Amino acid sequence: MALPVAILAATASAIGARIGPGWPTTIARNSIYVLFGLFTLALAVIIYAFFTRDFSLRIVVEHVSRDLNAAYTLSALYADKAGSMFFWGWLVSLFTAVLAFQKQGFHRQVKYYALTILAVVQVFFIALITLVVNVFEKQPSPVAEGFGLNPLLQNFGMLVHPPLLYLGFAGFAVVFALSMAALITRRAGAEWGAVVRRWAIFAWCTLGVGNLLGMWWSYNELGWGGYWAWDPVENAGLMPWLVGTAFIHSMAMRRRRRYLVTWSRLLIVFTFALTLLSPFITHGGIESPLHGFYGSTFPPYILAAILITLVGSSWLLYRHRDSGNEEKPASLVSKEGAFLLTNVILVVLAFIILAGTVLPRVIEAVAGVRITLDRSFFDRTCGPVMLVLVFFTGVCPLLGWGKAVWSPAERNAGYFLLAVLVITIAILVFGIGNWYIAVMMVCSFPLFIVLQEWYRGTRARHRARGENHFLAFLFLIGSNRARYGGFLAHIGIILITLGIIVSSFYNIERTATLDIGETMNIGKYELTYDELIFRQDNVRARAIASLSASRNGRPVGVMQPSYDYWFRHDDHFAEVAVRSTPAEDLFVSLVWTGFDPGDKSATFRVLVNPLIVWMWVGGGFFLLGGAVAFLAEDRQLYRDRV
Repeated sequence: MALPVAILAATASAIGARIGPGWPTTIARNSIYVLFGLFTLALAVIIYAFFTRDFSLRIVVEHVSRDLNAAYTLSALYADKAGSMFFWGWLVSLFTAVLAFQKQGFHRQVKYYALTILAVVQVFFIALITLVVNVFEKQPSPVAEGFGLNPLLQNFGMLVHPPLLYLGFAGFAVVFALSMAALITRRAGAEWGAVVRRWAIFAWCTLGVGNLLGMWWSYNELGWGGYWAWDPVENAGLMPWLVGTAFIHSMAMRRRRRYLVTWSRLLIVFTFALTLLSPFITHGGIESPLHGFYGSTFPPYILAAILITLVGSSWLLYRHRDSGNEEKPASLVSKEGAFLLTNVILVVLAFIILAGTVLPRVIEAVAGVRITLDRSFFDRTCGPVMLVLVFFTGVCPLLGWGKAVWSPAERNAGYFLLAVLVITIAILVFGIGNWYIAVMMVCSFPLFIVLQEWYRGTRARHRARGENHFLAFLFLIGSNRARYGGFLAHIGIILITLGIIVSSFYNIERTATLDIGETMNIGKYELTYDELIFRQDNVRARAIASLSASRNGRPVGVMQPSYDYWFRHDDHFAEVAVRSTPAEDLFVSLVWTGFDPGDKSATFRVLVNPLIVWMWVGGGFFLLGGAVAFLAEDRQLYRDRV
């Protein structure tokens, strides 16, 4: 029922955008509400089938069992190839209904052209889950029990990680639709209004946090001690976030200057196209050794949608291009120049990742030659680019609009920058210290600049209004939420970068096989193997090890890693033990050697990962900064309201 309603909504919205208010806009708006209602009803039917264990449906049989925890029952929806696209489509229908309900913030024509585009997107998703694959497909033969959810997905990280990614993808669909609609109507003010900015910040923030939670899940669930393997599916979530970050920066520039307009339009087109590339990769368009759906029939249709998006958007950009209306900076040594360079770096980084992910598969398909690019390729190519990107987050606040005119405080920051560069060059050229220290110093520069800017603003407000420093600090954030929300997000990214650098290059790893009572040492830690307990029920068999941990001779707790063998899945999965402190993580994983109750020896993989907890703290700053920026008031952006 939703499919013809979506077609009606697209048609009526397009007519309403052309001829103005009247019966077409009324039909379009009501069709979008009905479409969301039908989508929600279908979602409720599937969720009801999950919780009632209706094994007459294939999706229930393949992903739910009677003993599955209720909290993870919802995960079964996006654990399925059709269910994941269904959930994404439902989010698009929700956001389309919200956009249709909004009364202010953009011109009527922009609104209805955007609704047309979003209705077409919904037609695509509904067609995938009804005509290509039926999400309500019946189970061929009756069964008494389902296969159950993959044990790796029975984790809090995977309960929220996919929904956040889909929220970001769906949010960027709204931003794309509004931007293309503003381009069609030649209303640049509507294109950069507060409505678009908030949708963009929401999508960018949820997608970023979703990626970070995926890293947290990988670190705590997979047992290998890492959080990023440059897997194609991981890259598929990172690339639209990087290009979306460039788009956010371009929007900030557009608010102050008519600059980077063409850049911004190109960036949102490629951001949306890269969100579509994600399911193409996930559903088997590109092989993913870590995770993905195999045997999916979606990739050809998704690839067609990507090509249509790129070709159609390019035609719109060419037909409605601006001629001579875009301002140019007086000097590249300015905020405008720094923003442009930041965008270039972000796009180059996304292109490197895209090339490393896609090109080997293209070469294999065309020439029959299999090329494998491992983690070292991405580390060597992307690492330096990321470092330059973080460095420029500190340079940008020092520069003025139009051309660089430095104040005394900014000159002092420049001296700090010069000192950092001299020390870094000395470390690299003369080998005075470890080059990783140079990397950490480069990262400390933007953090210093952000904190200095915050201190200067707080001190100025304290002197001008007599507020105490704490209140001045809080009111300063409220006075310019967009600026200081951006600072918070930058602090988060700097902390994440520091956590990645230090944990990647200063970690210690050791694997040892111990008998009861034996001890192993790693760094400042001493681990004594106390016991191995075997437990078994109808679902799984577990081997749980206990190790007493001490640091510098002082007890710090008991680590209990385990290995679980799941009978229904005929596979084994590690459950790691992690002790986190601000300085470092002690990570212990029990290595699978089979179940033998007569043999109590066990093999352990132990890592000491310094400063890794600051990655997750940085994620908190990132989320807080996005929330503050989202709540920013900008009345001048409502000039094109109806």
